[in-house]
Amino acid sequence: LAARGGRRLLHIAQRSTLAPASCAPGRLAVRYFSAEGSQQSVPEGDKIRNVLYDGEIEMLTPQQQKEKEELIKELRRRLSGPLADADGNVPTGKDRPTAIEVDGPSHFYANSTKYTAYTKLKHRLLTRMGYRVLHVPYFDWRKLRGAKEREQYMREKLKEEPTEWLDPEDEKYYNQNAQQPIQPIGGTPNTAEQSAGQPAGPGPRAPGLPPRPPPSPRSPPPPRPPPTA
Repeated sequence: LAARGGRRLLHIAQRSTLAPASCAPGRLAVRYFSAEGSQQSVPEGDKIRNVLYDGEIEMLTPQQQKEKEELIKELRRRLSGPLADADGNVPTGKDRPTAIEVDGPSHFYANSTKYTAYTKLKHRLLTRMGYRVLHVPYFDWRKLRGAKEREQYMREKLKEEPTEWLDPEDEKYYNQNAQQPIQPIGGTPNTAEQSAGQPAGPGPRAPGLPPRPPPSPRSPPPPRPPPTA
């Protein structure tokens, strides 16, 4: 997905009037994707105040807000896949086309029946694109004897209504962590002071870890030797 539209999306973002001249393209793309999930959009005077997922405050003019919404719509349309309509909406429910994935040994970790992370990601992406993805593991198929058993197996398989999760533990982990606020890497949530140019402080310590030691003072550099004649 990124290979098909990534360069064009960054080009669009770089040309946008929302982008400050010093903003790196990678950070710009991340901010635009997270801006789709803004928690609030509140008019304040002649600007619009957005509170993003990571707690950062974003102040935009009405023209910038409109351009941002158009850009998000364009990103959604380009990354939604071949089944999406002009607005980026994909089929749901019984309208979804069926894709059958034949899972050979490479779809599982060695000597196990646990799907690899790559296979689970592929399943989730195809599901988000609007497909009903069914899986036929090789070890289940090998147990079937004759065409009749295989036909019955596939008839039952076609009745399934899978979700985007191949592993229930992944869904449980995702739902638990989705409720927690996003923390920037290596720092605390952005605030108005930090957006004004103040550096971010160190992130919070994990539970059970000892407190951070105080920063050690820097020793002065050794004196330079006098110049020789």
